[in-house]
Amino acid sequence: MKKLSLLIVLAIFLFSISIAHASKGVNLNFQEIPLQSQTCSYLSPQNIRTAYDVLPLYNDGVNGSGQSVAIVVAYGDKNIQQDVNTFDSQYGLSPLTNGSNLIVEQPFGSPSSDPQNWTYETDLDVEVVHSIAPGAKIYLIVAPNDSWLFETVNYTINNVPVDTISLSWGSSELDYNQQSIDYANQIFQYAQSQGINVFVASGDSGAYNGYNTLNVNFPASSPNVIAVGGTTLSIYSNSSYESEVGWNGSGGGQSQFFSRPAFQPDISSSRMVPDVSFNAGTPLCVYSDLNWVGLYGTSAAAPSWAAVDSLINQNVKGDEGYLDNHLYSLYTRAGSLAFHNITSGCNGAYCADGEYNEVTGLGSPNVYPLVELLSNTTNEIYFSDPVNGIFSINGKNYTSSVALKLTFGEKVTLTAYSQNINGNSKKVFNSYSGIVNSDNRTVSFFVNMSGTVNVNFSLYYLINEYSYNGVDNSSKYIENGSTFTISAQKLENYSNYQDVLIGFDIDNGTLLQHSDYSIEVLSPFNVSFLWNKDPKVTFNFVNGTAGLYTNVSYYTHIPLSKKIKEEHTLLKDGGYIYSTNNSNFYISEVPQVINDNRYVSINLTKSFESRININFVKEYNYTLNFLSKQNNTIKPSSFYISSENLTEKYKSDYVWAAKNTQILIQNASYDGINLDVNETLQTDSQNYLNVTLPVSNIKLKILTILGIPVVGASVSIKIDNVSFVNSTNIFGGVTFLNVPQKLYNATITAYNSKFSFHNLNGLSNTLSITAGLYELYIIVGIIILILAVLLVIERIRRRKNGRKHK
Repeated sequence: MKKLSLLIVLAIFLFSISIAHASKGVNLNFQEIPLQSQTCSYLSPQNIRTAYDVLPLYNDGVNGSGQSVAIVVAYGDKNIQQDVNTFDSQYGLSPLTNGSNLIVEQPFGSPSSDPQNWTYETDLDVEVVHSIAPGAKIYLIVAPNDSWLFETVNYTINNVPVDTISLSWGSSELDYNQQSIDYANQIFQYAQSQGINVFVASGDSGAYNGYNTLNVNFPASSPNVIAVGGTTLSIYSNSSYESEVGWNGSGGGQSQFFSRPAFQPDISSSRMVPDVSFNAGTPLCVYSDLNWVGLYGTSAAAPSWAAVDSLINQNVKGDEGYLDNHLYSLYTRAGSLAFHNITSGCNGAYCADGEYNEVTGLGSPNVYPLVELLSNTTNEIYFSDPVNGIFSINGKNYTSSVALKLTFGEKVTLTAYSQNINGNSKKVFNSYSGIVNSDNRTVSFFVNMSGTVNVNFSLYYLINEYSYNGVDNSSKYIENGSTFTISAQKLENYSNYQDVLIGFDIDNGTLLQHSDYSIEVLSPFNVSFLWNKDPKVTFNFVNGTAGLYTNVSYYTHIPLSKKIKEEHTLLKDGGYIYSTNNSNFYISEVPQVINDNRYVSINLTKSFESRININFVKEYNYTLNFLSKQNNTIKPSSFYISSENLTEKYKSDYVWAAKNTQILIQNASYDGINLDVNETLQTDSQNYLNVTLPVSNIKLKILTILGIPVVGASVSIKIDNVSFVNSTNIFGGVTFLNVPQKLYNATITAYNSKFSFHNLNGLSNTLSITAGLYELYIIVGIIILILAVLLVIERIRRRKNGRKHK
């Protein structure tokens, strides 16, 4: 009876408050964008459901079924059923039917008019709740006008079976005094005591709320309601969440009547508005008053949160109680999982900064994890560790796989530890995979599903490489089962020697003569590299001039074997080689002409020394004058000259030789015949030398055995298979000019016969041949000629004598 009396007194007082403020008006927290077509291009229910991650709840059967949401408005919409039917049909939503899952009540009588702004408000609130919680029953409680709104809220709390109420209206605290605020707030205190969550739009006029001073709206400022601010939502083309910023119209600030409740952060002594936020700056598609319109504002944000509350209640299978306490607590322990972090956007005085702020409050909901977190859902996570490494979960160590039941949203810190085993192997953390993917040894995550976390360790074996470059050792751990390549340079050069790789052995096994060798790692092992050392030998030129080089022959080790080989290298002054310790060096001549002189290194053989000196002979160019025995100038086709230790073959009429030195001319070739030459010459300041070769004129006389000259005979002499041919004159003589002075054979062709003479010597020879019948014919002819001459003489004599006798 006392309770009823209190309610009657409260109702009378509230009515007086409503009348007192009717002239000032109640703010509806939405803005209209009229559309000129029968379609809408703004945000659809599907966009909101996807962006705020509502769909996974539907997959789990959570859609608000069994829950009731009350919406308190003034005037209502006389076409509510027709409007929601069109909206549901357009977006494929389950139908709202008046008298079934849409209950319309007018506890204080029918409205006397139907202002369009309240029509829009009514349709906006109903369609938003139905879009997000399509399974929830909606109670639309309609006041006859805005003077009856508080009475209608009071009625709803006391008479309508709901756990959630949405209010999209309010007015500035500047329109109240302390007494009126205190009395009006008893409604919301009572709602809170009954476990009813009241969601109130924070307003659409920013921090100044239409005044010149900072102020907030009531009832949003009540510490017994959840005040809902606004954001501007951006989505990707697939409707997924892209970003949000604080909406510039979002009402927010600090109350002048209410002190800070215990659940809010200690950053002000006053109650701060809002508590949370939802999209208010990006228009929604709404069908109202038989037309499509685009509506936005915190009037859309408050019913959105009311719908989310019905999803929470269904998931916890009951009433979670006053939500504000839970939301702030959840933000502290899992804020980044349950809320979207809003880091920018201002409302005229306050700005979103990633923490609680007077524009977006705690932020907008990430609905699926938020609902799961508030429902204390348990998830089983299997931590798989097949190689039995060491890892810890929230500080507790494990050495094998383990399955744990963890609460949704619980923060898990996972750390893996590498460990040595017996000094030659170790287990090394590799990565996490499964529901957590990371290469970091320590990771933290919030539980949001059941599944497996693979703690991936790899077994590593110690590989020791001894003298891998001839000097240094190395040790490294290689993963079990992987391929390890044993690799070394064939040659490693150091300041005084060169290491030549012979090969390597593995754990004192067979010598492997490779520079690269791949092996599968299945256990620890040692690799020993074997080398031959070839010392460095430097060559210095004692005399000479810039640009000279010499040819050096020496022995060096062959890589990847135990053998040696001979090398030949051209070296300049200061050049060096690497050779075996016992190598001999043969320095051979390389004649080089520089600035009209020639330099020749002296042939020599040196035993091993680290530094070897090489001498050069400076030579000058001498012209050679070649003469025969008769002082005729001749030109040999080639000849050899020996000077110092250098013997060279020449085909020109000049030679290189040092001054004031003897040179030996040998083995001249003349007309294709090798001459026995061994003439020593002394060089001096003159630039020429005379050389007489064994070349002379050979004279032959060809006679018959009777001493008769053989005329016109063909005579050929052959010296070392080289033939010279000439013919005899009327005296039977023939001369061969500038012929090598050597034994020769002669062949005479005469009288249709050939006559041969062998191993002839001397510069002049008479050769007799047999004439045969030809010679007899000549004798007879001569006798006949003589007789004829004598007969002629006798006749002449007789004629002379006859004249005398006459």
